[in-house]
Amino acid sequence: MNGKGTKRGLTNSRFLAAIAVSTLFLNSGDIMAAPTAEGSIPEVTEQMQTINVKGVVVDVQGQPVIGASVLEKGTTNGGVTDINGNFILNVKPGAILQISYVGYRNQEVKAEKTMKIVLREDTELLSEVVVVGYGTQKKENLTGAVTTVDVSKTLEGRPQQDVAKALQGVVPGLSIVSSSGNINNNPTIRIRGLGTLSNDKKSTPLIVVDGVPMDDISFLNAQDIESISVLKDAASSSIYGTRAAFGVILVKTKSAKSVERVSVTYSNNFAWDQATFLPDYPDVPTQLRAAIDAKKRAGSDAVELFGMYFDQMLPYAEAWKAQHKGKAGYREMVPFESMDKVGDYYMDPTTGRALYYADWDVKKIFYNDATPSQNHNINVQGTSGKTNYYLSFGYNSQQGIMNFNPDKLKKYNASVNITTQLKDWLEVGARINYIRKEYTKPDTWNYTYQYLWRWGSFFGPYGTINGHDFRVISMQKQAATKTKTTDITRMNTFLKADIIKGLTLNADFTYEIQNMNSGSSDFPVFGMNNWSSIKEPSYIVNKGSTNAWRDNSKTNTWTTNIYASYNKTFAQGHNLTVMLGGNAESTRYDYFYAYRNGLLDTNLPQIDLTTGDKKEVKGNATHRTSAGYFGRINYDYKGIYLLELNGRYDGSSRFPRNDHWAFFPSASVGYRFSQEAYFDNLRHIINNAKLRASYGEIGNEAVGDYMFIPVITTVSQNEDTGYTYWLNSTGNGLITQANMPKLVSSALTWERIRTIDVGIDLGFLNNELTVGFDWFQRENRDMLAPARTFPETLGTSAPYENAGTLRSRGWELSLNWNHRFNDVEVYANFNIGDSKTTITQWNNEAKLLNTEYSGKVYGDIWGFETERYFTPEDFNADGSYKKGVADQRGLQTDNFVYGPGDIKFKDLNGDGKIDGGKGTADDHGDLKVIGNSMPRYEYSFHIGGAWKGFDLDLFFQGVGKRENWTQSAFAFPMMRAADISIYGNQTSYNSYDYATGQWNINQGNDFPRLYPGNEGKGTVSGIEGGCHNYYPQDKYLVDMSYLRLKNVTLGYTIPQHLTRKAYIEKARVYFSGSNLFLLHKGSNLPVDPEVDEGYGKLSYGTWGRTEPITRTFSFGLQVTF
Repeated sequence: MNGKGTKRGLTNSRFLAAIAVSTLFLNSGDIMAAPTAEGSIPEVTEQMQTINVKGVVVDVQGQPVIGASVLEKGTTNGGVTDINGNFILNVKPGAILQISYVGYRNQEVKAEKTMKIVLREDTELLSEVVVVGYGTQKKENLTGAVTTVDVSKTLEGRPQQDVAKALQGVVPGLSIVSSSGNINNNPTIRIRGLGTLSNDKKSTPLIVVDGVPMDDISFLNAQDIESISVLKDAASSSIYGTRAAFGVILVKTKSAKSVERVSVTYSNNFAWDQATFLPDYPDVPTQLRAAIDAKKRAGSDAVELFGMYFDQMLPYAEAWKAQHKGKAGYREMVPFESMDKVGDYYMDPTTGRALYYADWDVKKIFYNDATPSQNHNINVQGTSGKTNYYLSFGYNSQQGIMNFNPDKLKKYNASVNITTQLKDWLEVGARINYIRKEYTKPDTWNYTYQYLWRWGSFFGPYGTINGHDFRVISMQKQAATKTKTTDITRMNTFLKADIIKGLTLNADFTYEIQNMNSGSSDFPVFGMNNWSSIKEPSYIVNKGSTNAWRDNSKTNTWTTNIYASYNKTFAQGHNLTVMLGGNAESTRYDYFYAYRNGLLDTNLPQIDLTTGDKKEVKGNATHRTSAGYFGRINYDYKGIYLLELNGRYDGSSRFPRNDHWAFFPSASVGYRFSQEAYFDNLRHIINNAKLRASYGEIGNEAVGDYMFIPVITTVSQNEDTGYTYWLNSTGNGLITQANMPKLVSSALTWERIRTIDVGIDLGFLNNELTVGFDWFQRENRDMLAPARTFPETLGTSAPYENAGTLRSRGWELSLNWNHRFNDVEVYANFNIGDSKTTITQWNNEAKLLNTEYSGKVYGDIWGFETERYFTPEDFNADGSYKKGVADQRGLQTDNFVYGPGDIKFKDLNGDGKIDGGKGTADDHGDLKVIGNSMPRYEYSFHIGGAWKGFDLDLFFQGVGKRENWTQSAFAFPMMRAADISIYGNQTSYNSYDYATGQWNINQGNDFPRLYPGNEGKGTVSGIEGGCHNYYPQDKYLVDMSYLRLKNVTLGYTIPQHLTRKAYIEKARVYFSGSNLFLLHKGSNLPVDPEVDEGYGKLSYGTWGRTEPITRTFSFGLQVTF
């Protein structure tokens, strides 16, 4: 284009911009407008006046629509409605008025002197523009798998303290699970199942906030979010490159926009939390008898725990129960008084340790009935000249459910967003975000809840002696406070330039610094030590000595994005958009830790106040860079035939020099057959119908840092113990040990994620009912995996290579319905998705069951099929098995012997014995796949409505299929020998009457005969997770499927004719409840099925003993001034 043409193009662009601005501000051509005082009606006067039209524009609920455009058709004569929805306009006789407003259907009506115009929401318009990678697209033209979140219902309409948890169940295919109900717990987020087994199975999606990646979406303030899009397939997410291999959650925060007047919005929420699932104990005599029964079966004449002999305690506990008939109503244990003087002694005469008889109310002692939390948000939006601004501040405070010294979480969010129209064609802006998160907790055991529920309700830690707490509570109450503070500052500058008609350039630069500081001190606490003689209170040593420690990490990230897009329509219906760009990201992480003992003042836990000779200082740093050049072409013909092509050339520092760069393409197509002429007769019913398909490849760089470099690691060890921490009071020397470098693969390269997606979108009755369905397959073709097996004499582990393959297949369905019945608005939606992940290639030729192998469905649980309980008729007089009864002696360990009342497994292979074969997938004996620990058929449904200012919203969420096997004592009585515990759900078991010598066997009992200590591996090769009566089996597989009422919110918007008297534009009050109702087949267990506590040998101590999810009741206020 020559210079003259360029000048003409720029002039035309600026002229069109001027027309738009003139229309907006009522100040163009023949239109004259004057500023109006508040409450007055803007009057638009045409030079040739004809008739004067006065009108009001309202929505279907009668609320005024502020800022609606009113235009005389065929002219530039028009204006906008004021804060009461009113307008005055002079028009020609017989004129047609065009009324429009964002999110509402456009209307054309004949002008009359007095008018009332009712605008109806356009459900298609409300969602027609979707935020995608580096731009937006009309929803009708989307060819990738993209789901948008209804932010108004998910985040704004109901209280939310954590954005990640708020998204649970909202999007089909988006899985969000938590490992506990702790207020600082970050849930695991996955899109369409597991994508890799490398780097600790980190197949989490990329979170992009305003164009820049963010590690944790939980840091965001829910009230600052404008839109959320979830990009699921390669065609839609590949534009973001190396970190987007497993999908993208695209978040756009509220930005500065041009507004008529300054608006201030304030919202708050006050809530009270209480535990949903808590265990319980049976009465103390039942607990003691169960322990005695189990121990005697194991050959113990006396049942003892920390010097307490249960057979001596039993008669006293029975007498205490007979007198009190319930839980103890006090805490103090005074000899001969707190025990109601039922005994002759308080201390055991032999050991000097206490004997406990009272039945303590554990829940009342430990847990708060109502834990408070609060949330406050305020934002200001306005326009000054050509500058728009948006300011916001949020504060959130939560508290844990412990009755004493609970953990606390505080979060602060502040943001400033400014945009300025420097020229008609140039907009510049800046965003500054600051986030601070403070988490404090008692610095005590890592598994506090395990210790609180480890032993029976008669145990000492629940009461006091002479006002002094016992060990567990003493440590919880007196422990030093561990503080973890995270500060994030994000500074972003950006520009948008309309170069020529159809060509737009965007550029932004972001600098983010994240500081994490944590620290505490350890010191002895004062209390009764129930693990030793209880004669008088003493100091209980906690973690060795009095000391102080600090650790600090700092992460600096620089991100640059530059991209340009050009769109043009030509040749009657051919629409083309081309986007080209590049981005670069650099991240540096630094870590530092310091420790020293001999703290002089426990109230000032500073390193400078330590004088001891035990000290440790360490630190490390990592640096990661990535860059990419990308492009996208979108083409459609009359909105019927759709095509999108994407390509990205990615570079990452995480691979060897020759493999830094790689190219990843993707493509998608769509066919809107509802727009074809042959569909005319059906369009009044099915107004939108689209088929779409996509294929693409993305590279995954999340494989860890420096894995291709053999590095020498160092560790400081104590000269006496060899451990990195001190176990005695004399060891004071640290030596630095250098370890041999691990074997590495110099050919390490990208994991290549290939995705296929096929979908259909349907819209019925003007999109009041929409249906979406997707089938997908995602395959990781070069997954990092152990390459081959090396002999143990090598002295190190096998290197990881691109030698594995993982495949996920699944489907998703969504149904959405919106309708109005005069003044009543109703809506409902249903989402469901399922996926299954299979390991298709793994180096395990023997297919051993205790590790990964080719053909394994990830999450599969191997175990036995339970047939029934053994009866006396199954055994001969000498204890041998009768003919036809499969021999289970090969499963026995220690002095455990199967007998009447024990579990009888089914002989699946018919060889007359019960075993696990060679413990392989090809020779597994009587083992079979009994379940799968991955969630399947995750679903939700959302219903609600509004009527004359009232609004009601109900949200249900659940999992259709998921199992878990555990070694927890919460699941099985006497599971752990170290616990000797039985819980309220475990009192139905087969027993032996020692007085009569008879078996009490009932096939309907929940549990077999008791035996102390059933955790461990047992004798079956290939499986872990229990032994004796509790080898993994289908009878005791925990069904973790559930349906939960996640939230109910009832709100009321006060009529504006009342609020405006107080200068309030809008006011809404609401009441809400979360986690109110649950349907769960395994409800006899004190375990919340929503919590993913893991499967494996380490779960026996903590499973079920984590902090429970809470039930919440709250109320709040939302006000706009």
